[in-house]
Amino acid sequence: MSEMTMTVPQTTSTQINLPERVRITWVELTCLPCGEVAGYIEDGRLVRPVYPGGIRMERNRLRCGRCNGMLLPGNRGVATARGQIG
Repeated sequence: MSEMTMTVPQTTSTQINLPERVRITWVELTCLPCGEVAGYIEDGRLVRPVYPGGIRMERNRLRCGRCNGMLLPGNRGVATARGQIG
């Protein structure tokens, strides 16, 4: 019988293809008169209310669903999952 040897190819860190983590940039929308956090804007294009009816659209402007006040941008950040927003 002959002896068999196997070689394992060595990989460097540049050869490993790791999946990129999703990055969600978010901005909090806060009502000026009542101070309510009405929702968030994700990736500069997706508006998500905190609760159903929390954000209303009036004449192409975002308004508070509670008092109809003007919404202003508040805290902002970057998250890797939707649960980390806020």
